[in-house]
Amino acid sequence: MLFLAQSRRSFLPYRHKDELGDSVTGLRPVYFPAENVWDDQTCGSNKCTLVPSVAQAFNATYTAGTHRPTMGTMGISMQFTGTAIYVFFILANSHLSDGTETLTSANFTVDGEAPVFFTSTPGLSAAEFQYNALVLSQTNLSNTLHTLNITTTGPVTLYVNFDYAIYT
Repeated sequence: MLFLAQSRRSFLPYRHKDELGDSVTGLRPVYFPAENVWDDQTCGSNKCTLVPSVAQAFNATYTAGTHRPTMGTMGISMQFTGTAIYVFFILANSHLSDGTETLTSANFTVDGEAPVFFTSTPGLSAAEFQYNALVLSQTNLSNTLHTLNITTTGPVTLYVNFDYAIYT
């Protein structure tokens, strides 16, 4: 994500990266559950069925997880100060013959307000992955500290791949 430094008066974009954290404060997103769900760009095809191109991910990193129906809620939480936030995922855009689920679905909640729902159903596109996919755009926020929660739950298997967020 991109954060606006609190001491600045101009609106400069800052980034909040999946594992590198906020470009200003260094705060990192919190992924939950913490174990056995999330993998990063180092997860190769020997463990991960879906392996996006590191070269096409922002700063060559991403964090991905698969929600299973037997789990509770899976998600990401992060804080930022600014008036707008834009979240980008890497979306899987294929139906894999081995049955791997590539449906992406998530709720985005800023400061406990009503959630914004996003879903992406795999298409018939030639591209296996869609990079820099804008999945949330929320503007007109007060220029204060905010908490963004990205969550997924439910009776189906879902793929979530957080690449980065920008905030101003």
